[in-house]
Amino acid sequence: MDSESHPIIVLGAERSGTSVVAEMVYRWGAYAGPPEKLHKADTHAPRGYWEFLPLWDLLAELGDFDAGATWWDNDFQQQIEKKAADSAFRTKATELMTEMYKGDPWFWKDPALSHFLPFWRRIWTDAIYIITVRNPLDTAVSWQKFIMPANVPVRISFVAMNLLRWQHIMMLILRHTEEAQHKLFLGYEDIMCNPRMQVERLAGFLNSKFGNQGSSIQAMVDVIEPRLWRNNCGIPFDQVPEATAAQKALYTFTRQKIENPLEPFDVAKYPLPPGYLEFLNIQEAFLKICRKLEHQ
Repeated sequence: MDSESHPIIVLGAERSGTSVVAEMVYRWGAYAGPPEKLHKADTHAPRGYWEFLPLWDLLAELGDFDAGATWWDNDFQQQIEKKAADSAFRTKATELMTEMYKGDPWFWKDPALSHFLPFWRRIWTDAIYIITVRNPLDTAVSWQKFIMPANVPVRISFVAMNLLRWQHIMMLILRHTEEAQHKLFLGYEDIMCNPRMQVERLAGFLNSKFGNQGSSIQAMVDVIEPRLWRNNCGIPFDQVPEATAAQKALYTFTRQKIENPLEPFDVAKYPLPPGYLEFLNIQEAFLKICRKLEHQ
């Protein structure tokens, strides 16, 4: 497979294991970009985020975030899709991909990519998708800890909001990768509980696309540190009171995709409630206020 026009794209909701999977892909032998252009590790991701910072800069420009737009706007997906026809943006996108191509497979990982798939699907020829699946409650709790400034005294539970966020993102991913023939779904809990089996699944999948890159299975296994599984609520998702019936059904479906990635996706089976985007925009505005308070 041509590494230049077939990027490896790691997708998933925030805090769903995309960082550990991205490092596994890196240890397999894919290029992540020069170290100085990668998001630095911190307490939330001690082994690094594996996110190419120039990619985020382009996403922010595509999203008109400086002008006050957010990806929770009702017409965001339509506006992003239109920009795929803009020659200036297409040039910037292809130049960024050219920067990544060094003759070997390369990858991008950024949860924000999920919001921009209508644009990128018209730029890359045939991406190789690796999609993470995690108990949405654990994802929601982890995201709350990630976004809430530590020194803000107000404590509000965002679990219900974060589950809406998870549902929206996963439905974007499923809808825009529905026609992709090259995709692998990995369960975060499966990775933590049975690292070698999941590493072998991932390496076998990538080797089938690009050939063996001379990777060490053990080096990929060593990426997985169970001590970093810090939000494990231990509650089956079908028993989570904040979760809607549609969210429970969607999680069941995403788990099925681990075994059968070509299982057909029917968006109508997992309806989001009316006004949910406005709800998430309110959360975004609240967090901006919290961040301002944090720096006062």
